[in-house]
Amino acid sequence: MIKLGTYTTFDCPTDKEVLAFKWLKNKFEKIGGTVTRVMNPHDFGEYPSFEIDYPNDLEFVDIDDEDEDELKIQVKENWHEKARNIENLYSARFGKFL
Repeated sequence: MIKLGTYTTFDCPTDKEVLAFKWLKNKFEKIGGTVTRVMNPHDFGEYPSFEIDYPNDLEFVDIDDEDEDELKIQVKENWHEKARNIENLYSARFGKFL
């Protein structure tokens, strides 16, 4: 069974995989997220990915639910902005190795 990230999945670089994992882990720990390296089954053999999880307190905050607490929604949206910035930096730094 594949474990997908509660936030998203990042492609794992074919080169500099260890460096990319350490870099991502450090960046997401700073904003309360977690990164897990997962080996995914495929017809042509396994391939790695980085699964990104929300902080526990944000995982089930539904930003599209009109009954959700506005403060919680704002906190999750702010977290998304930080996560997108990390993703952009990751792509710029490691994208050429994908």
